[in-house]
Amino acid sequence: MSVSISRVKAILAGNLPVDVVNAMLDEYIHIKQQFFLRKFRPTELNAARFSEYVLRLLQYIDTGNYTPLGVSLQSQSIINAIGHNATIPNSLRVFIPRLIRVILDVRNQRDVAHVGGEVNPNVSDSLLVVHSTDWILTELIRHFHNCSIQDAQMIVDAINEIKIPIITEVEGFIRVQNTKLDAKKKTLVILYHKSPSKVLADNLAKWIRYSNPSRFKSELLKQLDDEAMIHYEGGYCTLLDKGVLYVEKHIPLELLV
Repeated sequence: MSVSISRVKAILAGNLPVDVVNAMLDEYIHIKQQFFLRKFRPTELNAARFSEYVLRLLQYIDTGNYTPLGVSLQSQSIINAIGHNATIPNSLRVFIPRLIRVILDVRNQRDVAHVGGEVNPNVSDSLLVVHSTDWILTELIRHFHNCSIQDAQMIVDAINEIKIPIITEVEGFIRVQNTKLDAKKKTLVILYHKSPSKVLADNLAKWIRYSNPSRFKSELLKQLDDEAMIHYEGGYCTLLDKGVLYVEKHIPLELLV
């Protein structure tokens, strides 16, 4: 998302409960991070959590109160109640609740182990829930922004920009599609993609197409290990918490088309 998430928080929190807005948008960030690293099942789980926060906002719009964070929701009761409130715009009263029901059902009914021979639907399921959360967030901004129409339009346009993931795999070969990243950032983003699994250093050098694998190990990986970004031992690398924070703060996980 090319607009700051803190800006989105600011323009929604003026008209909606701040704690729910913040929690919802934090979950939205996680949805995008997981999806653009091709972690599809976590994407679906994060989308369901996002939906539970949106339900609290709908509950607040309908009644002026909402289920506190940390307390179990009666999801269907909220959906039914807001559906009968004709004073609420259709997108909030009808469309968003139906999308939320679908997202929750994807988590509850399709997030299961797939038996051998069955076509795995996680990619298509993730596409469905990611675009649904984009649309839901767009509608919330349209109805509850506390900024100018021009600013709100800019944010909505940014949410709906066409993007591709930074990581892709071709028959097990990992490619970092942002070719402007240096070797350090490419290494970290691959380890982030593979986390929590450890990765063979030789594979890292091959995947980022480092011309001198020996130098890659003795200099770049040693530097990252010295900085406690990764743990490098026995020819394998594992991303540490410090490296996770660096990736999430400094490396965009999506590319504009």
